[in-house]
Amino acid sequence: MEYRVKGEGSFTTYVEILEEFDDSYKLIMKRVTESSVREKTEMMSKHLFELCVRTGFLTAVKSERRHRQIA
Repeated sequence: MEYRVKGEGSFTTYVEILEEFDDSYKLIMKRVTESSVREKTEMMSKHLFELCVRTGFLTAVKSERRHRQIA
């Protein structure tokens, strides 16, 4: 499942869970601009991730829509 990070500016950030651990997730974060895509991996606690989803800071997106924006 992919999520879009709420924000403003000249870029859009997407998050995808790569691995699940007991109390955290390993994520890949993709920052998309008109001219580039930058990726980095991060660790985030499950509690913080779930809080971000509940508050709307992260919203689920369909893969097809996201890939069209990157292309």
